[in-house]
Amino acid sequence: MCRNSWSGWFYRLLTGAFILAAGAMYIMCSCIEANAEEIQVFREESGDLELLQGVELSELELEEGLANLKHSTKRGATQSEGNEEEYPILDYGSDYGYQDMTKRSNTDSRQYLYRQLESGCRAFTISESDAGTVTTSGGSVYSAAFEVDLTGYDLSSDEKLEVYFTFRHDNPQFFWLSNTVVYSSRKVIVLTYDDYKTGAARKAAFDEIVNTVETVYRPQISSSDSLYEKTLAIHDTLIKEIDYSYDTSVAIAHSIAGALTSQKSAVCEGYAKVMQLLMNSCEVENIYITGYANGGHAWNLVRMSDGQYYWLDATWDDQTSIIYQHVYFLVGNESFTDHTADTPEGTGISFLYELPAVSDKDYDPGSTPGEIPLGDINMDGTINLFDLVMCLNHVAQKTTIYGDAWIAADVNEDGNVNLFDLMSLLNYIAVSYEQNSVLYY
Repeated sequence: MCRNSWSGWFYRLLTGAFILAAGAMYIMCSCIEANAEEIQVFREESGDLELLQGVELSELELEEGLANLKHSTKRGATQSEGNEEEYPILDYGSDYGYQDMTKRSNTDSRQYLYRQLESGCRAFTISESDAGTVTTSGGSVYSAAFEVDLTGYDLSSDEKLEVYFTFRHDNPQFFWLSNTVVYSSRKVIVLTYDDYKTGAARKAAFDEIVNTVETVYRPQISSSDSLYEKTLAIHDTLIKEIDYSYDTSVAIAHSIAGALTSQKSAVCEGYAKVMQLLMNSCEVENIYITGYANGGHAWNLVRMSDGQYYWLDATWDDQTSIIYQHVYFLVGNESFTDHTADTPEGTGISFLYELPAVSDKDYDPGSTPGEIPLGDINMDGTINLFDLVMCLNHVAQKTTIYGDAWIAADVNEDGNVNLFDLMSLLNYIAVSYEQNSVLYY
């Protein structure tokens, strides 16, 4: 009897202690969540490549740390103070990474964030507003351009980072876009480098970049040039105009601003992004690549008129011993064994979109056919539904076609690819005309 009473009392005491401990742990976890220090995930600076960093905050810390942030894609406050139509350079990005998201988990949410990033970046680039700030409980202060509200769009931390840095890879024109991004479960805060946190500084750099593009680079390119000639002109002008920067700690050297402002120097990221920007401007299809070559490195992948992709590394072609070197200009896999590209198997900051197959042989400009069959947009030798879908997606602005594919899509040869070309293709396929009835460019 006494033993049973003692056992019951002891059981009740132990149960009460457990309940108190559980309650204390719950309170502690709540406090930790409310006052969390930032969690930083990053790819170390390696070789020429800039350190990439994601800073994750709790919702409470983010709300308490934001100050003077004027722009929000949710509120629609990112409407630009200037006229975007005055600046064609804002369209010199690519959507390669955006299209790759159809191969990834959570496609709709990823593409939503990508589109919001594009809208906000276009507006902030030409805005004269100063950036706000976001301050963490650990004392870090970042210059904040705008915020994206992700309420209703469930993205993991890795997915947010993959979208942000994919967008950054696709869009070299947003030179101020920081290598660091702040985010919480429901928001992404897009940062700018401190050098461009004032509207005046950002405008001055942007105007200088636009002027250099229009007065130094674009005059070297003619609309009648082949894809090869356009790419060669950009490559050689870049190498002539700038020097390699051995100071990788300077943010400007990692963007187009290093090469296209009075500094006239850049590391590999700057070289590759200028190549990307200028090739985009004259519809040479290309992809920005990150990976490893004697350390972290960046270069380009370019599609020529034969429909094949070739590697291009302007940084390694810029040698002090010779004015123009072309050892790494439009080469195939057999000549490019000292570079290894990142892959989609990486997660978060280590992720890179899937790349197309690359030619094993170097590009031979003399082997390119002089005539492009109108309507054969994918250049597979036939005109069929695949070409129609490519034209439809371009007209609907879901994808963009470039170079010779664009020439083939301009069926009526009026200098535009629009509904008229789409209807012509549809009619051609529907009535089963013979392929040799199609005109050639």
